[in-house]
Amino acid sequence: MSVEIAVGFDFDHTLGVDNKLERTTALDMLAELAKARGLEYDLALAERAADEMLHAYRSGAVPSIDGAVAGFFERFLPIGAKLIDEAATFRAKTIERAPQHIEALPGVHELLAQLDAMGVRYAILTNGWSPLQEEKARLIDFREPVYVSERIGARKPSRDAFGVLAKYFELPFEQIWYVGDDPAIDCAGALALGMRTVWFNWEGKSYPSGLAAPEHDELPAILQG
Repeated sequence: MSVEIAVGFDFDHTLGVDNKLERTTALDMLAELAKARGLEYDLALAERAADEMLHAYRSGAVPSIDGAVAGFFERFLPIGAKLIDEAATFRAKTIERAPQHIEALPGVHELLAQLDAMGVRYAILTNGWSPLQEEKARLIDFREPVYVSERIGARKPSRDAFGVLAKYFELPFEQIWYVGDDPAIDCAGALALGMRTVWFNWEGKSYPSGLAAPEHDELPAILQG
């Protein structure tokens, strides 16, 4: 007797890439804002600051993208500027530019078509902000539900975040596969709840020795058995 399974996917570096969309937008906006105010700044320092800002948000150290972006601009622009308004502009510009940056990774469309043919349900669970993550999924023609940490109020690797998948699929964690590229957030987080895991290591990194190892390291493993 077969057991029903379902599959949860991360998005970034698992189903698609954004080719430094947010970084490029932040740096371009900084250049425009500085020029309008007649200011100069160190570009190399700004590039490092942009990377630090995005890492802080993505790691959860800074809880909101608006606060992260406002803090980035504040490092280079005069105090008193309406930087939270610029953060809102950053969101809009990022969404506007997304079609020029987002790409599906090779084999993704074929994988999803095979899951469809097998009748296996799937969805995205991703950390990030809305509606950017939903737009990324739309741009690779992903048609199933997309759960984004900002919208659901929980971040991976928390139980509350992965629990959204269990609730949607109406399945216990043990019958859900999770596919992601981050060993700690995706793989170890899912494994701790009893989910089956695939580490999608498209960048050829080494898996950290201190973390529980995923069951598989390639997407086709989902389709076997």
